[in-house]
Amino acid sequence: MVRPPAAVLFAILWLSCPVSADAACDELVGSLIRAKLRPVVEDLDCAVVKNLGVDKKDHKLVGVCYQSSGPASQIRIDTQLHCHGSSESVVGNLFGGNNVPSVSENLTVEAEARGSDCQVTNVSVKPSGELGKALASLFDANGKARKALQDALTQACTK
Repeated sequence: MVRPPAAVLFAILWLSCPVSADAACDELVGSLIRAKLRPVVEDLDCAVVKNLGVDKKDHKLVGVCYQSSGPASQIRIDTQLHCHGSSESVVGNLFGGNNVPSVSENLTVEAEARGSDCQVTNVSVKPSGELGKALASLFDANGKARKALQDALTQACTK
């Protein structure tokens, strides 16, 4: 059963959104999710590729799209992961600051949540390369990002 505050929130959002063939992203809930996930994404560790000489991170949360369709909600999270070396890294010291390695790729996470209790029920991580595969474990059932996503949904449902 949907709690009354959540039902009111979703009714207001539904009535304020123009109806179209393609479901639009809910910006209010999306911004709550973005606020919780941004620090988690930006803090992902590059240690999994440290043996390549990278010791710095510059990750970005590109976008969050939250769509609700009655009993289920879909969430799409797009990130850009970027790990690079610095002049202080082993490789940077050997080859100079202009020749440091850099690894970048995109990572998409698609999740589903129950509308009745806002619980995350499914998470699918879609990395575009090796860095994403190595970092994908952070989005599993015990990962920080999944917890942050659940916290954001819980917060949205109680408003």
